[in-house]
Amino acid sequence: AFLSLADLIQTGCPNHGLPFIVMSYAWLTYYHPDPDGGYLRRVAKALKALLNDPGAIPFNPGQRYGVFWDYGSLHQHPDPANDIMRTEEQNGLFKQGL
Repeated sequence: AFLSLADLIQTGCPNHGLPFIVMSYAWLTYYHPDPDGGYLRRVAKALKALLNDPGAIPFNPGQRYGVFWDYGSLHQHPDPANDIMRTEEQNGLFKQGL
């Protein structure tokens, strides 16, 4: 799910904003990092475990977290195998996100 700026402000800690979990990993193929969804299944299982165990992150039990997963959070080339690439605007946002 994506949060609006208003939701992000409302959800976060009053003094520090919403903490984020940031993920990145090596791509499994040249064109796709996770073509069979193996990483996605493992990450979903780990995030679900965190949601079900409020004490799993000891420094702030019960806190909500954002997740930044580079592949899913940044514009990717839609179909590089067929030479369909990001637009210039998407390229700018991609670079800004890095």
